[in-house]
Amino acid sequence: MKTASELITINDRSIHVRVYNPEQEKTIVCWHGLARNGSDFETIARLLSKKYRVLCPDTLGRGLSQWAKDPAKEYNYPNYADMAMAICDHFNVQKLDWLGTSMGGIIGIILASGPFKDRIQRLIINDIGPEIPDDALQRIIDYVSGVQPEFDTFIEYENYLKQLYLIMGERTNEQWFWMTCQSLRRKDNGRFTVHFDPDIIQISDETVPTIDLWELFKQVDCPLMLLHGLLSDVLTLDITARMSTIHPKMKIITIPDCGHAPGLHMDNHNDPIFRFLS
Repeated sequence: MKTASELITINDRSIHVRVYNPEQEKTIVCWHGLARNGSDFETIARLLSKKYRVLCPDTLGRGLSQWAKDPAKEYNYPNYADMAMAICDHFNVQKLDWLGTSMGGIIGIILASGPFKDRIQRLIINDIGPEIPDDALQRIIDYVSGVQPEFDTFIEYENYLKQLYLIMGERTNEQWFWMTCQSLRRKDNGRFTVHFDPDIIQISDETVPTIDLWELFKQVDCPLMLLHGLLSDVLTLDITARMSTIHPKMKIITIPDCGHAPGLHMDNHNDPIFRFLS
């Protein structure tokens, strides 16, 4: 199975996209969460690539993509949605399926409810809803913003990731090694730190920013699947129930012993996705 990496210039910014099986006609876009990057889909992308061309971008400011020059104007959902559309235009994608984890699910809702309403055929949302509880949002802000942690050794950084992301599901030693390799960068002082711009969250005051996509969610009319980590503080049972009321035909998969967000590296995460897409 052929894989490639491309760097695409969008709005004068260089955006990295992993491409699995570029010769396939059918396309699925896999978009990652807030502080992550496209490598998170390595396991499921290789499996999906048996039937799909799989596009896994690194959002602006993450992974191998360029950082914003004007964070206040560039790190926002409308800009990410515009970049997603430009990526699809670059790869000449007319029809697609969309798999979005957390932030990627929000971008999927924005696109499927409006500019890509006739192009997204199926939407898979991984552990996110049209709103985020204040406590969960504050936890995310506290983790992403501020002074980034630094580590002298690879093992120290790997242990840090395990503390953060074990809630996404158990991993083998090889999987932790891969995730760590894709999640770090070395600073000028020689120490390791996280692989994203510390300015990706823009806060102008002391108020936690609210997210309200309920009206947009109502306008999505393609087939829907929702993955819900039962221990998630981001996608609560109340939010899940309200989403189900709006879209009664939406397929809901609850994953026990898992929080925000299912890592899509385990069979019980991925098998329902394959069934939905087939």
